[in-house]
Amino acid sequence: MNWVLYIGIFLASIITFYKTKSNGQNILLATSIVLISILSWQSALCVIILTGITTLLQDSKTKAWLGIFLHLIFIVYAAFGKKELTLFNVGLSYYSLQNIGVFLLCIRHKSQKYSFKDLLFANAFFPKFTSGPILLPKEIKALEYNSEFNSKNFNCGINRIVFGFFKKIVLADNLHIITNTVFDDKEVGFKGVTILLASLLFTVEMYLNFSAYTDIILGFGKLFNVNLKENFKIPLRSSSVSEYWKKTHISLIDWLTQNFFYPISFQLRKNPKYGIVIGILTTFILSGLWHGLYAGFLIWGLLNGIYLSTEFLLKKLGIHMHKLIGWILTILFISFSNLFFVAKSWENSLNFIYQIFNYESWSFNWESDVFAVLGNGWYLEQQFELGMILILIFLFLLFEKALEKASKSTNLSITFISILTLLCFLFGSFNDGAEFIYMQF
Repeated sequence: MNWVLYIGIFLASIITFYKTKSNGQNILLATSIVLISILSWQSALCVIILTGITTLLQDSKTKAWLGIFLHLIFIVYAAFGKKELTLFNVGLSYYSLQNIGVFLLCIRHKSQKYSFKDLLFANAFFPKFTSGPILLPKEIKALEYNSEFNSKNFNCGINRIVFGFFKKIVLADNLHIITNTVFDDKEVGFKGVTILLASLLFTVEMYLNFSAYTDIILGFGKLFNVNLKENFKIPLRSSSVSEYWKKTHISLIDWLTQNFFYPISFQLRKNPKYGIVIGILTTFILSGLWHGLYAGFLIWGLLNGIYLSTEFLLKKLGIHMHKLIGWILTILFISFSNLFFVAKSWENSLNFIYQIFNYESWSFNWESDVFAVLGNGWYLEQQFELGMILILIFLFLLFEKALEKASKSTNLSITFISILTLLCFLFGSFNDGAEFIYMQF
């Protein structure tokens, strides 16, 4: 995308939004469709068509099933169609779930009466279009805007956007350079300890990447007085896997919980333990498949389902874990499952697992087999860069609560913004950084 054009359209829209107070939603819709069209006109057309289908087929169970079928056709084609013909799939994974949520509510309860404009606003609002958060039907109804200038929202928006960019280009992108050394070269037989450390770092990277995008889009929403759903609540401090999944990618987990876990566990309520375990496993297997049709995603979902089911059954037996031990095990378990997430294919997964459980792989030299690999070499400059990014990550995680609080402040903090901006210019990875991970799904 031409960023100069993008920024120009954004600035024009925000000025127009506050100047013409009576047409705020129309301005946001027009801006969103224009920006999506610049990214991919096929995606803009697709979101309009599927929103229209949802509006027309939300008033009866039979029509709702047809609506779900039509959405699934688009999703399957996006997954299996020729790449040059699937440019319409940008954002499809997110707004299609929102639409399907409306249909499922119609099927389970009663017909719905969302207007085309309100649905299109929830589906196409440009900050959230490419990567969520995914809204439940009740959250679509609650999605509001206000064309009266609110300095507190505006200040909070600026703080949050800067914080998001800091997490992305200083922390997540620099971590990506480290983890990509291991996970992008599938043929090299890295030592087991190197793979495990890389998977730990990838867990941190994935969280920072996801949450950075959330900070940025919530910040942009605040600039227009639109309050979008929080998607992360400092999950890396969780002392159990269940706590972790209550605090990470909240919108997807909420959607799957509402539409699969609750209905399944309710249907099997005569045997509640069995119903809850089946509900958990089904929910997380579907979560894995949602990310893509790779064996690694399926294993990732299955492992997390097993973790949560085991934790649930242990709690039923009255077995509880000490918080520190629980935190260590949670990070280790999540990182192990993320190893399959980043591996994607079955062949890559087998290669990594073989290296981890291969006895000979645990005969290693810290300098040449670990630090030199993670640092892309072991010269003085590379040692410094590796050490610096690890120190920055450590300091961020140590003071994350305070930084999170500052980013949500309704007062514009010049000190906070200046320090983060300076760190972006000093340590930001502007050339080698990865795409926002969730734009890949």
